Amino acid sequence: MRNFTLAYIRFIFCISIFALTCPVVSAQTKIDSLIEARLVANHDTTSVRIDIGLGMAFENTDFDSALFYYQRALQLSRSSSLKEFPRFEGLVLENMGFAYYLAKRDRDQLIKNLKMAMSIYQEEGLLEDLANAENNLATHYSNFSMYDSAVYHFDQIIERNLANGTDYHMATSYSSSGLNSFYLRHLDKAAERLLGAIRYSKSTGDTAKIYAPYLNYGLVLKEQGEYEKAKEYMRASQAKLKLIDHTRGIALTYTNIGQVLIKQDSLDGAFQSFTDAWSYQEKLGFSKVDYYNNVAWIEKQRGNYRKYHEYALEAVKTIPEGYAPSSTGDVLGTLVEAKLLLADSVYFDLTNEKNKLYREALPYAERGWHLADSVNAGNVKLGIAELLATVNSKIGRFEEAFKYSQIAKRLSEEINDQAKADAIARMTTEFETERIEGENTLLQETQKRQTAQLKQQRYLIAGALLVLILIVSISLIIQRNRLKLKKANAIVQKSLREKELLLKEIHHRVKNNLQVVSSLLDLQSRGIEDEGTLSTFMEGQNRVKAMALIHQKLYQNENLATINFEDYANVLIGELSTIYNKQSDVKTVVNGQGASDFDIDTAIPLGLILNELISNAYKYAFRGEEQGALSVSINSLGEGKHQLIVEDNGGGLPDSFDFQKAKSLGLRLVRRLAKQLYGNVEYSNIGGAKFVINFTDTLQRKAI
Repeated sequence: MRNFTLAYIRFIFCISIFALTCPVVSAQTKIDSLIEARLVANHDTTSVRIDIGLGMAFENTDFDSALFYYQRALQLSRSSSLKEFPRFEGLVLENMGFAYYLAKRDRDQLIKNLKMAMSIYQEEGLLEDLANAENNLATHYSNFSMYDSAVYHFDQIIERNLANGTDYHMATSYSSSGLNSFYLRHLDKAAERLLGAIRYSKSTGDTAKIYAPYLNYGLVLKEQGEYEKAKEYMRASQAKLKLIDHTRGIALTYTNIGQVLIKQDSLDGAFQSFTDAWSYQEKLGFSKVDYYNNVAWIEKQRGNYRKYHEYALEAVKTIPEGYAPSSTGDVLGTLVEAKLLLADSVYFDLTNEKNKLYREALPYAERGWHLADSVNAGNVKLGIAELLATVNSKIGRFEEAFKYSQIAKRLSEEINDQAKADAIARMTTEFETERIEGENTLLQETQKRQTAQLKQQRYLIAGALLVLILIVSISLIIQRNRLKLKKANAIVQKSLREKELLLKEIHHRVKNNLQVVSSLLDLQSRGIEDEGTLSTFMEGQNRVKAMALIHQKLYQNENLATINFEDYANVLIGELSTIYNKQSDVKTVVNGQGASDFDIDTAIPLGLILNELISNAYKYAFRGEEQGALSVSINSLGEGKHQLIVEDNGGGLPDSFDFQKAKSLGLRLVRRLAKQLYGNVEYSNIGGAKFVINFTDTLQRKAI
């Protein structure tokens, strides 16, 4: 997108040229008028302006003619000795670059011409023209998804303005540098630049377009997990946009607020926000791709994988021409994930349907990978690489699966390395700030002491100097100790952050490995015809998924030590209800009273117990047509003692049932896991089956 200033200059040129002729009513009349004016022009400045105008007139219709007039204007600019002609030379080069891009999509020539124009402006000291050209260059880098280059040039504009005391494109450069840093996942840099844009705009009284940094800073806060603050900034942006009736911007704020609400599990609110966004996008004639993609994620959160797949498919169908490669890759990745979840949850016992969905997913995943790779969209590439590893594993292409799993590992390490670098940079900045402030404070105190001593003890100058030396020495020792302490604290914080990142990565890899095991069990079961054996394989697969879900919850939590078992139970029950087709006819209630946060040593055996009891309920309890009910409660009994209750209103257990003598693998597993938790299992058979598991958490077990 061309810079406003450049567009304005071009407009002025046209007005100037037309003033030389007469009012015109058609494009051809304009061209004819300009050609006639050029024939009688008696001044180089007028000739150059007319040639630029002719180039602009032919720019969209006849590239060769546009190039001819631009080259003639360039030649005249370079041959003239008039003072203003360097500016014309740079302007012609910029226009030629735009013409190449419009006609040939030649972005390399556009970038080359903009850089040549910048060199001319810099050499001639034309700072405003230099800022205009560099802003155009940075904007195009951003449009080409070349975010590193965009950030570099926006930062150059900022640094040059600060050095020269100018403010050309200052607010825009702060805001754009922040947004492109956000695209690169450099969140600290993004926050710094966006807050700089807000402060600068407020300090100059130019707050008309402050809505952009407000909204973009909200995006940064969302990624940092500051959801309430994120919504505050997004809504502040929305309020300003509504004052100027900025339809596109209002739609964007609704979309981003909806995405924050998904993070907060406020799904109804998110749906309403996406619907409000579409009401504005529709006015502009936008494609519905963003609406479908966002609503798809809501259905995923609800566990409705059929709807998730339907919306994801509609999103892919409505991808408009010219949609950003990284965004297209993200939408394709959503569809691939939807197909995998649908295959594994709905068609678990229909091998042909599952294989069909796996095969359908592969070309979408490969297309998404090529698009994301073409613009080096790191996070999108990571997600699609993981999906490609899973898809290839599902269809038996294990070499390809291994290749993409290794790519995903490398990308994950790169992203984690960047996160660690950002954290280290932030800690370094904080340390340096504290150090400088400490030194300034110490200097001020020392100067005060010196003044007081000189006034009060003029006759003891030598003694005062000795006292001063002693004070300074002591102060230096104290300061040195403080610095050592701060450095030690910084090292400790760095180590803790690194261990946190490493722990997240471990949980993530364990989850991925367990998913691979689940996939292998699924592959192994495909040729089995015996229903009993097939059921055994499926139960084993469910147990592996239950453990994988524990690790997934752990690396998604801010607190890596524990998971909320109530949340875990809701997700696990949602998975099992889909597998056993009980989603619509069984009402499930999960209630966690008191503390229900457990570490991995308690969560995994407890999760496996819950998996067995819920699976048994879905398989055997509900055989009638009436509404079934399933209840799960987690209660704290105090002093490290807890109780898990699973009960249903089904047909109940046989009268001859003896839990302690039951020989099924699932119930034997429940008994052993309960013992592992220093607990016991009680059951009753009144109005349905009821299992009560009394257990002890990890801390109390260690104390026994």
